[in-house]
Amino acid sequence: MYFLYQMLSWVILPIAVLRVFFRSRMEPSYRKNLSERFGLLRLKNDKSVIWLHAVSVGEVLACQQLVEHFVSKFDGVNVLITCTTASGREAAEKLNSPRVKVSYLPFDIKPFISTFIRNVKPMCLLVMETEIWPTLYKECSKNAIPIFMLNARLSEKSMQGYLKFKTLSHQTISHVAGILAQTDDDASRLRRIGGKEILVTGNLKFDRRATSEQLKLGQYFRELFGEKRYVVVAASTRDAEEALIIDSFITHCSADCLLVLVPRHARRFPIVMELIESRGLKAVKRSHEELVPEDCRFVLGDSMGEMYSYYACSDVVIMGGSFVSLGGQNPLEALSIGRYVITGPHTFNFSEIVAKGVAAGVICAVKSSNAAMSSVNDLLADPDRTHIKKDEAIQFVNANVGALQKTISYLESKQKNWRTEYPPST
Repeated sequence: MYFLYQMLSWVILPIAVLRVFFRSRMEPSYRKNLSERFGLLRLKNDKSVIWLHAVSVGEVLACQQLVEHFVSKFDGVNVLITCTTASGREAAEKLNSPRVKVSYLPFDIKPFISTFIRNVKPMCLLVMETEIWPTLYKECSKNAIPIFMLNARLSEKSMQGYLKFKTLSHQTISHVAGILAQTDDDASRLRRIGGKEILVTGNLKFDRRATSEQLKLGQYFRELFGEKRYVVVAASTRDAEEALIIDSFITHCSADCLLVLVPRHARRFPIVMELIESRGLKAVKRSHEELVPEDCRFVLGDSMGEMYSYYACSDVVIMGGSFVSLGGQNPLEALSIGRYVITGPHTFNFSEIVAKGVAAGVICAVKSSNAAMSSVNDLLADPDRTHIKKDEAIQFVNANVGALQKTISYLESKQKNWRTEYPPST
């Protein structure tokens, strides 16, 4: 099965390269550092390396405190963060430490992966959430580099996909030395695809908090958007749901409400702007940093890495990715600063968090975008209820912290098994 996977990887390599160039039409940064995707990364080997893979922005932000711990705890160690997306790489570069290096993850083909490992010489590989790459895992195991999956989650849908290739999935995950799962359900599903040493440590995103700078930027947004009007943030929206949200907002929400649309991917910024303008509506771009006129009811959040600030300027948050069958986005950032969250029906990526939030009364799960706007109206009509929900949301997040310390303690207990020596290069 692994041999067939390798053969198929070579076959689809030209398609993967073309996909990178296609995405670069909307996000030019995809064309930069292309050699890294073929394993061509050179590091000064003056320090040992902890290799941490975080596919995109969400995973990079989730591991930020962990990276900060490594930098402060281990003087003689650099941290290498690999990403798959351009936005993830840019978020990692913003961590702003001379001991944090950033690269794209190479294509999962043996010569590229083995070259990368030979150049980097990592002590271990820490994989955020659930990124399962057969060649990467096999080559790490071959080189005695222990692999740990952190903050791991696996939806029912993803599990079924892996089970279609059960032999390869079991072979691949057998190389993992330890898995720290977010929930009991995630742990159960990971065991079904072959995971062995699995501990439930919770979600690292419960431990994240907005910085004072992010909150200050949120206040600046509010001043631009209008302090005397209600602000609804539709966060991390995806294709096919923006139109639903726009139309429902216009139909159901009063003129004193402003909708801030923040697309999940930067390449969709012009598309969403066109969606708004095609309806004869006006919108202001966040990047223009101008006051929003009273007769304008839309703001396009055309910036990356500012989601905390968007949440901070809002009265209520609608979570994107949940009104189409994509599984939703993580509501914890919004909840951590006291924002009531409304989700659509598709939340399978974060089903346990959403279920807990609904039970705690800080998340409202609805069936449609129309129902979401009705819930917005109900909440904003009662200012006292809004303040109560703010306190309840913060309490909900505070009651679930602890994953960061559990993760650190676990990794420190396994540190003796990290690889520290390599044979001389030939």
